[in-house]
Amino acid sequence: MHGIFYPHSVAVIGVSAKASNLGRNIVANLIEYGFDGAVYAVGPAGGTTETHRIYPSVLEISDQVDLAVIFTPAKTVPGVLEECGQKGIKRVIIETAGFREYGDQGHELENKLVEIANQYGIRFVGPNCIGVINMENGLCVPFPRLKKFIKNGYVSVITQSGGVGMSVMNLMANEGIGLNKLVSIGNMLNINAEDMLEYLIDDPGTQLIFLYLESIGDGRRLMEIARQSSKPILGFKSNIGRLGQSIAASHTASLSSDDKVVEAAF
Repeated sequence: MHGIFYPHSVAVIGVSAKASNLGRNIVANLIEYGFDGAVYAVGPAGGTTETHRIYPSVLEISDQVDLAVIFTPAKTVPGVLEECGQKGIKRVIIETAGFREYGDQGHELENKLVEIANQYGIRFVGPNCIGVINMENGLCVPFPRLKKFIKNGYVSVITQSGGVGMSVMNLMANEGIGLNKLVSIGNMLNINAEDMLEYLIDDPGTQLIFLYLESIGDGRRLMEIARQSSKPILGFKSNIGRLGQSIAASHTASLSSDDKVVEAAF
């Protein structure tokens, strides 16, 4: 997990010089938040953005890349992840939507991602997420354009919903509460909430953990990890009714856990 939050170099894949391109926002956010490593923009059309050259492929970057952020159409993501593997990139954030939350075809794409990740030893966040923020080193890779509106602090956020994560950040900023890290885990295809919770419990910069869950994948492991924590964990479990459960299924393809069981466990 450390490589997700503390890369020395980041390649943003899915960037073009067009004003409407959202990949450009990721590059701009890294600059805005003062990321302390190298930033590479990648997109087939080439050109420049934010004074950065846009490489046609990640394979054309001569230097080592620690972390790749993928924001390309869903059908292209397996091929892009394959190139990341060939490049030797071991940590990836896949922000693209359009996978199992869209049906069987998306599920097949996810299976390909799992196969490629296993082949090359890649760990990845997502897909279908807004990415990661680390206030300590300026890593900020959500695709919405973000001004630096929140201060550095001690609260870290794990969220299954990118929108909720952004709302929590806004509420924290309004109350003067500082952020340390945020991770939007999306479909949790490779790295899940339990993995992130285990990491943040041992993270020196994190003193309190906010956990937003639309579903619980491995309740036993979640509780076992949480019991080991000396830090407060504020858990927010959504989708406690039938409407919420249907929203979760269409949003991140999550199956909402039985709320009585969740309440008893918490």
